[in-house]
Amino acid sequence: MNKNKKFVIDGRQLTGMMGGVQRYIGEILDELDKIAPPGMFEILIPKGASLGSRSYVNLNVVEYGSLKGLLWEQVCLPFYLWKNKCPGIFMCTIVSMLYPKGIAVVHDVMPAMFPEIAKSMGNIFARNMLLLNYRIAVKKADIPATVSENSRRDMARLYGRSIDDIHVIPNAWQHMQRVGVDDSWMKDHPEVKKGEYYFSLSANRKQKNFKWIYEMAKKNPHRYFLMAGTVEEWQSNETVTAKNIIPLGYVSDEHAKSLMTNCRAFLFPSYYEGFGIPPIEALSCGAKIVVANTSCLPEIYGDSAYYIDPDDYEVDLDELLSKEVAPASVCLDRFSWKGSAEKLLDLCRNY
Repeated sequence: MNKNKKFVIDGRQLTGMMGGVQRYIGEILDELDKIAPPGMFEILIPKGASLGSRSYVNLNVVEYGSLKGLLWEQVCLPFYLWKNKCPGIFMCTIVSMLYPKGIAVVHDVMPAMFPEIAKSMGNIFARNMLLLNYRIAVKKADIPATVSENSRRDMARLYGRSIDDIHVIPNAWQHMQRVGVDDSWMKDHPEVKKGEYYFSLSANRKQKNFKWIYEMAKKNPHRYFLMAGTVEEWQSNETVTAKNIIPLGYVSDEHAKSLMTNCRAFLFPSYYEGFGIPPIEALSCGAKIVVANTSCLPEIYGDSAYYIDPDDYEVDLDELLSKEVAPASVCLDRFSWKGSAEKLLDLCRNY
């Protein structure tokens, strides 16, 4: 490796709203800042954009280019990389398609795996551009990466890249240790008692399988099912209007931690995940987690989770939760943001 090699990190995603991918980038960069040699990394963001309260010692933040959004990523960022002869680090699945040189983290390939589900994601042009981006990221990046072994196998199979070329830089959970607990949501729902409700947290995507939760609510009318996350896609569906389902919409981290800490179990019946971070957050809060036996979920959660077939609507939750599973630590001890930052730094040192 050229010891003077500089890497430019796509930081645009850190200048917007916080989501799962943004958390992944932010937590890894916070840890990378503690171990990176000064001058080895730049975080590039659009001119006038802000990283909020984030600040770094060893990672240099550079503002460049007046374009906004994806256009900045596809025009300004690649020009900067080309002009400075630097490889990029793309940590949000989106790469600069004109200059994908560097390290590209693709969090999952769900739209390519499930075209029928992908049809619900935006218009045809946007969907096809996303699929093209996946192909370029996996086939053309010097070092493609992802967040689980299952996604690694899917990427190799779909795009013909050797599995040995694809690396795993997983998610983690330690950010939950910094989050406080806010029980104020209970004032709005006095009918819900601690330890007596089920909780789920998910974006409004078809592969998240809200139907399974609805069927469980029908089978368990004596329990409340609290569902947090964006709800536009499923709230208008008449099959999710059970009286014991409570849609919460967006909730803060503090509310989410309270809901996870006090639930009877956290439900995550998703058909497909790249990693599936909400269950590991719930596990770190002391919750029991019920997850689907699909995609990466058994790999990530091992013996610490309760498993269901996502198409089996006859599950007896009381019976399931009466069984013994491994301590949460068996899962949690395998993942850390520090460890993921170290993996990224090793890839760069051996670039």
